[in-house]
Amino acid sequence: MTIGERIKALRKKNDLTQEKLADYLCVSYQAVSKWECGISNPDLSLIGPLTKLFHVSADELLGLIPEKVDERKAYFDAEYHQYWKKDDHEADLEIARKAVAEYPMDYRYLKWLATNEWYVGYSTKYCGTQTEKELLASSIRHYEMILEDCTDREICNQAISGLVHAHKSKGQLDEAKKYALMYPDKPETNRDDLLMLCVEGKEKEFLLKKAVRDGLNNLCISLEYLWMFLPEPCEEILDAKIAAINAVITDGNYQHFHIKLSLIYMEKARIALRQNEYEKAADAIITAYNHATIFDEMDRKAIETYSCPVLRGYTVDHTNDRRTDWTLVGDVKRCLTEEQIFFPIRTCKDIITILQS
Repeated sequence: MTIGERIKALRKKNDLTQEKLADYLCVSYQAVSKWECGISNPDLSLIGPLTKLFHVSADELLGLIPEKVDERKAYFDAEYHQYWKKDDHEADLEIARKAVAEYPMDYRYLKWLATNEWYVGYSTKYCGTQTEKELLASSIRHYEMILEDCTDREICNQAISGLVHAHKSKGQLDEAKKYALMYPDKPETNRDDLLMLCVEGKEKEFLLKKAVRDGLNNLCISLEYLWMFLPEPCEEILDAKIAAINAVITDGNYQHFHIKLSLIYMEKARIALRQNEYEKAADAIITAYNHATIFDEMDRKAIETYSCPVLRGYTVDHTNDRRTDWTLVGDVKRCLTEEQIFFPIRTCKDIITILQS
């Protein structure tokens, strides 16, 4: 535990706000906040006043006294790390209540309590009862406390997710959506999964189609990564990507996936050339070029709109991220002119036509 964490713990133990502590020490509350977040440490001249204010020794404040093994906390920690595996949420709720009562500043325990309050309150046993209302309200209050005071982003994000589910359980879709939009929108997270709990009608339909389109894109990317780890090129992976794309986009209106298909067929051409299958390679290059041509024409509009049954009407606007100095056809031509593997077929009539286009 850092000195900032000890100051925070002692401040809360003494029921002091950051502002009140700052007033006592004649410093700014921003200074106190920086101590507690580990950005900076208090000046040595403040150690004496801090020990007097918190009624502790300097050794204790500075962490020079070995911490005693807290068997009670070890018990709660063990229960906390297993709570998501348990079926008896009512029994676990009582343990969580005791943990929060004995260690009110441990936000893991507060999240544990809020989660169990939701589990029990939303169960069929209490459906429509006063107990359900009280437990869901308490769950929301405890999750909000975490967002107000906790500095651990992971716990805060879990609290946001909990608030979405709790408000959804109460039929408060606008509140649920408000918190879903607070969830981080990063590759390792999925805000849309939470948003889908909060919306209905056309908005939900849009998110479901987005999930399908993004899922197809992510599957193609995963297969590309798998391709890179294999000791030698595997045409079956390329065929799997083509099959996946065609399984979703059944009408040939590939939109963004024209890029994927152009790259796939260029790779199929390379494999064919390594096996001296020149005609097969030329056919693959022509297919890659055709996909590139269609994509470049579509890309000038910067709007991606699907028409296949699964994605019909789903639209993405690329106006802000479109590269005006790049074309997919240009990439195909660059490969043909710069990569030595393509040299044996550059004199083919169809390849010459592509290069001269």
